[in-house]
Amino acid sequence: MSSFFTVPASQRKRKREDRAGAPATKKRGVDSDGGAKARGGSKKKDRDQSDSGSDIDEDELSAASGLSDDESGSESDDGETAADRRLKLAERYLENVRDEVDDFGFDAAEIDRDLIAERLKEDVDEFKGRTYRHIASELAFSTAPHTFFRADTQTTTSIAVHAPYVYTVSKDRTLIKWELATPGSTTPTTNGETSKRPPRPQRRKPKQVRFVRGMRKVAETGEEHGHTKNILSVAVSPSGKFVVTGGEDHKLIIWDTETLTPLKTFTQHRDAVCGLAFARQISTMSSGEQLFSGSYDRTIKTWSLSTSGHAYVETLFGHQDHVPAVAAMALDECVSAGARDRTARLWKVVEESQLIFRGGSKSASYQENNIDCIAPLPPNHFITGSDSGALSLWSVHKKKPVYTIQLAHGLDPLPPLDELSSEVDQTVAAANSRHLRRTPRWITALATVPGTDIVLSGSWDGFIRAWKISEDKKAIIPLGPVGGGSTIPLTPDTPSAQLKQTLEFDTPTSPDRMAVDGAPDGTSEDAEPVVKGVINGIAVFERRADTAKPNQIPSESKPKSKSQPSGPEPRGLCIVAAVGKEHRTGRFKCFANNFHEGTSSDGRNGAVVFEVPYISDKPN
Repeated sequence: MSSFFTVPASQRKRKREDRAGAPATKKRGVDSDGGAKARGGSKKKDRDQSDSGSDIDEDELSAASGLSDDESGSESDDGETAADRRLKLAERYLENVRDEVDDFGFDAAEIDRDLIAERLKEDVDEFKGRTYRHIASELAFSTAPHTFFRADTQTTTSIAVHAPYVYTVSKDRTLIKWELATPGSTTPTTNGETSKRPPRPQRRKPKQVRFVRGMRKVAETGEEHGHTKNILSVAVSPSGKFVVTGGEDHKLIIWDTETLTPLKTFTQHRDAVCGLAFARQISTMSSGEQLFSGSYDRTIKTWSLSTSGHAYVETLFGHQDHVPAVAAMALDECVSAGARDRTARLWKVVEESQLIFRGGSKSASYQENNIDCIAPLPPNHFITGSDSGALSLWSVHKKKPVYTIQLAHGLDPLPPLDELSSEVDQTVAAANSRHLRRTPRWITALATVPGTDIVLSGSWDGFIRAWKISEDKKAIIPLGPVGGGSTIPLTPDTPSAQLKQTLEFDTPTSPDRMAVDGAPDGTSEDAEPVVKGVINGIAVFERRADTAKPNQIPSESKPKSKSQPSGPEPRGLCIVAAVGKEHRTGRFKCFANNFHEGTSSDGRNGAVVFEVPYISDKPN
């Protein structure tokens, strides 16, 4: 009998235990009997629940709709199905989104404020010369209506404008303030009621507001202020508070624009004050408006004007002859013309430096003797006019002109032979005068619209001529006379051909008449001069459809008063020019009355205003 102890180990047999009572295995992922089958069923169940659900996550919907866990649990216990619950959450989510859109929707007042802020920013950019608009081709210069206005004065020597007022000065020591008429406006009734009468015809002529002549005594101080000789120049501040005059009596006088009361008289200049210009911004060197003055003493002086006081600031030396014209270029910068030294200079007041630009070309048929006029094209260009009729475009980066148009206003005709020679025999008189040449018409006035490509020039040919600066600022393109009815098509590629047509003489037998309509010789009718006399000054401002005026500081723009005409604000340019029977500084060119021939109709003393509309705004 064998036992456990007697049976050898190699012959023993291991007994297997029952599977039902076996403990669970400790292998990871291995279950007892049926474990794999249960795991497969679990995955299938999860997949079915995922397929039956919607694309919207219930947790996200609950958070978006603002429901807490307790609220969602209480609602789910009311017998709602899962689909109803998801639908309710989606509706609340959309409602919250709709409320947010309503809170941040469009506000008309806010949009208006944004538009006004953008407009003010554009005005500031224009004042600082950061914007440049090409609008010359959009204006109807040839069909601009004009109106002549005058007072009982002598030759008008200069003119300044601050909408809607114009200031003129003359050789008989007068300063006159005028109010311009707004084109296309209607005057409201005093009580605001609608009148049954037909509307009054529109007033076209400017209305005289104030008149000052000679010396005036100030009531507060008892001092006498005023000019004792011819007034040669006038300028009005950008704020419209001050108007400044300069004369042959070496005085520079500051006047109040409302009452034309003299506020201050400066006598620092040692000769006639013939050029004045205000900067378009407040100076960084002072708290007032900056004024530049040019004089026959060959200096330029800077001044600071404010309601708290007026002061002299600095003197700029460098010119070797008279300074007949000065213009503000930018903040603390100005350009000046040096007459017979034939230079134009850019002055940087803060840096105490100057750049010299020398004019005169040896290849020109008529040599430049004087540079008498200058006008700015900020920020880096300016334009000059000389006694040779040359119109030159300059860049601050070049010492010579970028572009020059010779004889911009044509040539004067030769006088009759009986005035040229005392010989009775016409053959001898013609032989004596055979070497005489016609002389060019000077550029006597020059103006620009800062921030645009428009240039205006004047002489004694009877027209104000408009010019356009090319887009690359390397050429001057003629646009024809203002109000002259010119029908010349604009061809930027051939500017010299256009100018030749505008200055074409009709026939060799009548060289004193000039065609302005560009027709071939002998086919054009003689055009009557629009401006009779010498144009001694030009001022211009742009009419806009908004309340902010380009020549006003934006923060000081005043709203319209109830007494001013109502109606749509016109668009375009308003050009005013000072006209006289003789030149402002002398009798070099004179249209005055002749003792033997009687009254002359070739020249008039006064001023003329042109209203240049946009081509798109012209009535059909």
